Amino acid sequence: MQSFIKAVQSNIIIQAILFIILGGMLILMPSVSLLTIVYLIGALFAVCGIVSLIGYFRPGSENYHLASVLSTSIFMLALALIVFLFPVPIASVFSLCLGIILVLSGIVSAVRAFELRNTGGSAWIVSMIASILIAVGGFLVIWNPFDTTVLLVVVLGAIMVANGVVNLVIEYLFRQMIKA
Repeated sequence: MQSFIKAVQSNIIIQAILFIILGGMLILMPSVSLLTIVYLIGALFAVCGIVSLIGYFRPGSENYHLASVLSTSIFMLALALIVFLFPVPIASVFSLCLGIILVLSGIVSAVRAFELRNTGGSAWIVSMIASILIAVGGFLVIWNPFDTTVLLVVVLGAIMVANGVVNLVIEYLFRQMIKA
């Protein structure tokens, strides 16, 4: 059970750091960031598809001539092609997905902040307010994902950075509570 808890804590810290990095990129390079991320996702699909295809055709590979490997590689390559052909609509969907992630993350952070209430003090209130603001920011992104502007990308980046910082603070407070 302890290893599971440590894995979850480690995962939360990694997610928080990734939110801060990605949010910082969106703030510093709003017009380029979203399309770059979409292209990187397309490149990831292409690389995964190519690697699977190589495994399918390479004699001696454990994936040699497995139909599931071939279908997976074709699917990944098709996804890559779609991403490269239609990056702007995918970027709009990406904004919608990020909005959903922010709403869910804000709700989870709010629940965790509420659990901190038992430790006493007012730190949980600040965490709760920030968590609610993150969820509200996510709802704003969901409300109008297709008219994403540079300002919305900057705001999205700021919300993502705030989400990462809040998750790090909550994790730190949880670790302090466990030590006590």
